[in-house]
Amino acid sequence: MSVELAEKLLACVAHEQQQDVEVTARQLRELPLAQLVAAGLAVSRLQLENVRTGYGGKVYAELGPARGLADELVLGSTGVGDIVRVFAPKSRDEALEGVVFRCSAQQVVVALDEGGEAAALQLQSASSVVMVKTVNTVTYKRMESTLRKLAEHGDEISNPIAQYLLCQRPFHAQPPEQGVEFHNPDLNASQRDAVAFALRNEISIIHGPPGTGKTHTLVELIRQLYDRGHRVLVCGPSNIAVDTVLERLSRPIPGAELLRVGHPARLLPGNLAHSLDILAKEGDGGSIVRDIGREINQRIADVRKIKSSRDRKKAWQEVRDLRKELKQRERNVVSELILAARVVVCTLHGSSAYSLCHMYDKCARLFDTVIIDEVSQSLEPQCWIPLISHYQSNISKLVIAGDNKQLPPTVKTEDDAHVRQVLSTTIFDKLERHYGDQFKKLLDVQYRMNERIMAFASESLYAGKLKAWQGVASQTLADLPGVDESDDTSAPLVWYDTQGDDFPEAEEAAGGPALMASKFNENEAYLVLHHISQLRACNVPQEAIGVISPYNAQVALLKKIIHGQHPLVEISSVDGFQGREKECIVLSLVRSNDSFDVGFLRDERRLNVAMTRARRQLCVIGNMETLERSQSQFLRSWVRWSEEHSEIRYPDLSEIL
Repeated sequence: MSVELAEKLLACVAHEQQQDVEVTARQLRELPLAQLVAAGLAVSRLQLENVRTGYGGKVYAELGPARGLADELVLGSTGVGDIVRVFAPKSRDEALEGVVFRCSAQQVVVALDEGGEAAALQLQSASSVVMVKTVNTVTYKRMESTLRKLAEHGDEISNPIAQYLLCQRPFHAQPPEQGVEFHNPDLNASQRDAVAFALRNEISIIHGPPGTGKTHTLVELIRQLYDRGHRVLVCGPSNIAVDTVLERLSRPIPGAELLRVGHPARLLPGNLAHSLDILAKEGDGGSIVRDIGREINQRIADVRKIKSSRDRKKAWQEVRDLRKELKQRERNVVSELILAARVVVCTLHGSSAYSLCHMYDKCARLFDTVIIDEVSQSLEPQCWIPLISHYQSNISKLVIAGDNKQLPPTVKTEDDAHVRQVLSTTIFDKLERHYGDQFKKLLDVQYRMNERIMAFASESLYAGKLKAWQGVASQTLADLPGVDESDDTSAPLVWYDTQGDDFPEAEEAAGGPALMASKFNENEAYLVLHHISQLRACNVPQEAIGVISPYNAQVALLKKIIHGQHPLVEISSVDGFQGREKECIVLSLVRSNDSFDVGFLRDERRLNVAMTRARRQLCVIGNMETLERSQSQFLRSWVRWSEEHSEIRYPDLSEIL
């Protein structure tokens, strides 16, 4: 069974990588720079400010806005962990490559590939440089390596956790642990039940619909496991996902007993205090390491002054020798830190880091429990990485947490339905399909939304089991301090029905590969502006308002139209708002046509995220007829439900423009 699964997943991952590489190469080759920037794939008009040596002997390039430009960078979709190329606009072939180590509105720091310092020093003389995202082949290689190990040793697997994931082991539930003394007294009954169940059973799923306090529940569970002497590995598909848990653990778990492996995306003091990189560099064992690092930086600075190529070559060799010494000393420091840690936090891919995996030379068992958060956004091959990488630990407990009714993992493949279906099926989906609810615990009280905003999602996706906490059940915008009560602030659900000829959709001219084309609806964007202006007239703060559209072209248009008057209103795609919330969300659906084509609006998981970000008001702007006459049962049900439960408005274009 494991061999067949591994081979199937290997083939699908290989196809996905090929598609990803081809699409990205095509975009970079055919699209002009301005469109790459607009699509969030590139950042232009940067300046290489500094080149330095940091932890691990790595070379870091520090990039900021080019001289004479605004102080803030527009990073698009670029974030920590992305693979990038940096080059001067007129010489794309002469580029340095690396990984985004740190980014903010003022600076991007790129950890360069080996040998990148020479190219970086050349780019320092350029008046401006460009940074573009490329395919992260490292993630594919780690998935491939993991799956090959699963195929090679799968028939020998006796670990119960692996057998559950292969759907080969019957589940016999143990009763929840009794008499648990919870650290958080505010946990509700479903949260306490999920924690008590996970403490007693080998495997469990914590199902956390929007606003139900999944992270609070996981933090309580981790603290309970810590109290019981477990060594815990906490993983997730992204840096942001695991840093959310890390933030909540940083106070209750002291010092070096909580360790973050990898680069924290959220550069908060509480997170940095647990970073393996920083502890290794700044801790007691790092003084010699720091001295060597300073010497390397001085040598690199001296290289710039050397004119003789022979002497420069000799100087670079001295730098390389120093780096070897630096790495060996750092390994010793890192090993001591990992052995002292009781809870280790990292991404799924980061769980196979050399610093962790080589520890089995020094200890027989590194972890007892693995926790995977946001499992519904993780590909199945990713979820196998911590389990296969730490198979020697003979993991005795697995807890996965997420919501398979929200955003699925990103799959780039478009030309093969089988590959797309296999990779879109998560561990959560597979276990639920095979085991049902035997070890799944639903968190059923949500603390975010007015109950009318919650109601449709609860009925259509969660079997009507969600309940609104009494403190949020009837909240509206009018209840916010200083906000005037009006028709615009007292309604929790508003729908502007744009059916008719005044709000037609359009398609952005791609100017390159068709895959970059996106839909937009200009008059709908002005209607969004109109509603925001009405709210602002009632003193609703800009920061309390968010605007979501499923289409990137509409997001770009909305920013252009709205930010001139309301610069603090956050505007983003559905993906950009996953896991977040605003007091008011304005949802621009875009699609309005006579063929009743709704495109990927039919993805109910994506819409579930969009409609559950609002706390006090959800304002939908869209053509009800297009949705109601589409092929999507979910959309048809939503329109019919909304006709009964929302305040329907019929906008007059002449009053808006």
